[in-house]
Amino acid sequence: MSKKQKKEAEEPLKVITLGESGVGKTSIIRRYIHNIFDENNLSTIGLNFSFKEIKLNDGNSIQLKLIDTAGQEKYKALAKSYFKNVDAVLFVFAINSQESFDNIKNWIKLFDDNHNGKAGIPKCIIGNKSDQEREVKEDLVEQFKNDHQNFKYYETSAKNNDGIEKLFQDLGEDLYRIQVENGGRGRSKSQNTIKVSKYDKKNKKNNCACLKVV
Repeated sequence: MSKKQKKEAEEPLKVITLGESGVGKTSIIRRYIHNIFDENNLSTIGLNFSFKEIKLNDGNSIQLKLIDTAGQEKYKALAKSYFKNVDAVLFVFAINSQESFDNIKNWIKLFDDNHNGKAGIPKCIIGNKSDQEREVKEDLVEQFKNDHQNFKYYETSAKNNDGIEKLFQDLGEDLYRIQVENGGRGRSKSQNTIKVSKYDKKNKKNNCACLKVV
């Protein structure tokens, strides 16, 4: 394995959150990572990074780097510098804010214009604050889903911890599947073999396994 391949193998998969300020991007990540919610959480300044290992349904695991971005206009240029190499993107709006929903299309365009064009990366639309009185009508959401069928849609409440675990579990499963299908990031000396981590439930440890890429 070359130094470059070894470095790539050690790097977690990058997931970026995008959306207007105040929709709860930080709260979603903090709920998932630390299982806490702060009603008075301050707006993100610039970028924040969090890391999480997800145990998958088949016993494998995957490492994520969650990139929390600020929604203010003055920070968009900084956020764009991270678009090119991300492995997944979460577009977040607030159920109780029509404006935040209307602006999702602008965030999608901003991402598409500045991403590296890698096809097939998971893209999710997150309607957060489902515990609040609904301003975004369900028929508008359904129309949006019909117009963006390559996106997955989730409704969450960081406050009540609704839908958060499912969102990231599904995302982890999708990312792992894509990595296996594409030959993985880290390769052994044979370029047709990828390394994966297999959790041994009986002995409570991770074993290194290899898969042949056909």
